Amino acid sequence: MPTYPCTHELHLVTTGRQELEDVAAILRDCPVAMIDVLHIREKHRSARELIRWYRTLKPLLPHTAVLLNDRLDAALAVQADGVQLGGGSLSPDEARALAPQGMRIGRSVHTPEEAVEAARGGADFVLYGHVYESGSKPGLAGRGLEALTHAVQASPIPVIAIGGIRPERAEEVLATGAAGVAVLSGVFLHEKPGAQIELFRQAIDRTKPLQLPRRGFL
Repeated sequence: MPTYPCTHELHLVTTGRQELEDVAAILRDCPVAMIDVLHIREKHRSARELIRWYRTLKPLLPHTAVLLNDRLDAALAVQADGVQLGGGSLSPDEARALAPQGMRIGRSVHTPEEAVEAARGGADFVLYGHVYESGSKPGLAGRGLEALTHAVQASPIPVIAIGGIRPERAEEVLATGAAGVAVLSGVFLHEKPGAQIELFRQAIDRTKPLQLPRRGFL
């Protein structure tokens, strides 16, 4: 059965509830070397605004991949490190046909079947969630660790878990074989975002990456 190298990553995702200047100020005050990937997820903003966000934040994150959410056009305009595709975005294979070699393509999914489909289309990784009840999806129960485990086992590409994950939950999430965790308000809306990043990084680094066998495509 196939395996893939699983490295644990910390992904941060902007909340869509803050201004660029606020996010930049937070990052200037944080240990950004501990962040593997930043997702600029600002669905209500125009392509021009997203370009400004990228050009402002990328220089603050010299060792971090910065991805734009949904907007491949804006990502291409700034030669972004990658793009994160949602359910209403281009499919991974459509994005791959337009993206330059080396651009990282992620896909947001909610089921093992969607993870498999994303892999078939050429996605590099998927964001799976929401794992726990999340402030960004009030009133919706989390899918839970068992569902996350099923997605991880089915997916031939890395699965990053998202949704309601706190530092004290990171280890149990990664124990499913997930390749990392993604966090929104748990960092950007926290009163001590830098300290939160350190706690997440410590929890992630305590958990040894797994070399799990994959069932492959469903």
